[in-house]
Amino acid sequence: MILKSYIVEENLEVLDNYQATLIYGENDGIKDDIKQEVSIQKKDFEILNFFEEEILRNKNIIYQNIINESLFSDKKIIFIHEASDKIFDQISECLKKENNSVKILIFSGILEKRSKLRSLFEKNKNVAIFPCYKDNERTLINYVNNQLKEFKGLSGEIINLIISNSNLDRKIIKNELIKIKTFFLTKKINKEQIVEILNIKSDTSFDEIRDNALKGEKIKINKLLCEIELLNEDTFFYLNNLNYRVMKLQEIIKISGNNKNKYEETLNGLKPAIFWKDKPVIIQQLKKWSYETLTQLATKIGETELLMKKNSYLRKDIIIKDLIINLTNKASIYS
Repeated sequence: MILKSYIVEENLEVLDNYQATLIYGENDGIKDDIKQEVSIQKKDFEILNFFEEEILRNKNIIYQNIINESLFSDKKIIFIHEASDKIFDQISECLKKENNSVKILIFSGILEKRSKLRSLFEKNKNVAIFPCYKDNERTLINYVNNQLKEFKGLSGEIINLIISNSNLDRKIIKNELIKIKTFFLTKKINKEQIVEILNIKSDTSFDEIRDNALKGEKIKINKLLCEIELLNEDTFFYLNNLNYRVMKLQEIIKISGNNKNKYEETLNGLKPAIFWKDKPVIIQQLKKWSYETLTQLATKIGETELLMKKNSYLRKDIIIKDLIINLTNKASIYS
C-alpha cells in the first residue's frame, strides 16, 4: 500500500495497520523524525536496530527476531537501516511469517522504480511504503511552525532566518530547533537572542557580492572581488546563498504572474516575511531577471557545484569568482 509521507507524519498510528513499512528517498530528515517519534510513542515496545551489513553477515537474524519471543516486552519494533535490494530475499522471507506483536520499519535511500524491494511493498496490500522527497520552502515553513506552535514571538522573519541558511535541509533545521527549545524554556522567543544561539553561517561580505552581481553592478563587483577573500572551505555556502536568492526571485515572479507592476505587492505579502532592508535590493534584482533567465542561472549554479565536487583539485575560489563575473555581465545587459 502506497502512503503519503505527510499523512504518516501527521499520524504515525497509520503504520500500525501494516506488518512492515518501507520508507525510502533522499530526505533523511523526515526519516530521522519518524524514527524518533516511533521510539517515543512506542515506549512499551522493544526496539531492535539492524543495518544491511549485519543482515548480509547473518542472513537469519531478522527472521529469528520475528519468531523468538522478547525477554523485555511482549511487542517488538525492528528498524532496518540503509536497506537495498541486496537483502530482498531476507525481507521477503520475513514478510511470509506473520506476527502481530512485531512491526518492521525499513529505511532506504533512493530506490529506482525497477527496485525489487520497492516493487514488493508497492504490490502487497499487507505492507506499506512511502517516499520521502526533498523538502521545499513551503514544507519547511509548515515544519517549523508545527515544531514551535507553542512558542510566543515566532514570526515570519524568524522562520525565514531559521530556513534561509539550511540549504532546505530538515536535519540542519532540526538541530536549530533543538537549540531554540533548549534556550527559550519559557517558550517565548526573543528575536535579538535567537541570532546569537542559532548555528547560522553569515557572511555579509558575500551577501554584498551576491546582491550587486544580481543587479549587474560591474564596477562594484570588480572592487569587491579585489577586496574580499573568498575561502575555499566556504564555496558551497556561497553557492547555497546565491541559489537561495535565485529561488526567492523566481517565487516572487511566479506569484505575481510575471507582472512587474505586482512585484512589490507580492514581495510585501510573502511568508515568511523578507527583511525590510532587503526589499529595495530584491526589487532592483527583479527588474534585471526573468523567470527563464533565473532558471538558466540556477542550472549554472548546479553545474558549478557538480564541477567542484568532481574535481577536488580545482581552485574553488577562482570558479566562484568566474561565476560571479559571468552573472554580473548578464545582469548588466538584462532589462
